[in-house]
Amino acid sequence: MKPRTRVLGDRGFGVVEVLASLSVFAIVAAGLAANSVATIRANRISRELSAAAALAQDKLEQLRALDPASSPADLTNGVKGDLANPLDEFGRTGGQFTRVWTVTRNVPATGVSLVVVEVSWTDGVTRTMRVAGYVCQSRTCT
Repeated sequence: MKPRTRVLGDRGFGVVEVLASLSVFAIVAAGLAANSVATIRANRISRELSAAAALAQDKLEQLRALDPASSPADLTNGVKGDLANPLDEFGRTGGQFTRVWTVTRNVPATGVSLVVVEVSWTDGVTRTMRVAGYVCQSRTCT
């Protein structure tokens, strides 16, 4: 058997090179981890904002669909709240969202009500989404 001869430069990696490459890897991995946490947080907040906007818009549309001739209690002056509060993102009871609305009759004009729907929730800080719209007090707005 022939003895193996060593080629110059065939010694592998030294300890210093391995430590340097591990340090670079650790710095990059830490940056990616921090970025991932921020992305997850931003996605959660975005999902909550979308749900709150949908809940507010849904209530405003429900109020617009009511027959004003029957004088529904939901369209009288004052602040109202959902009986199902707190709501989940689909409007069912048992979630984190609280939905209330304020009706101000004859604003901006006689025969028209200003309706402001407010959805609030807490995820470390209290957040609120408001949607405003006008609802006719009779079947036809003039």
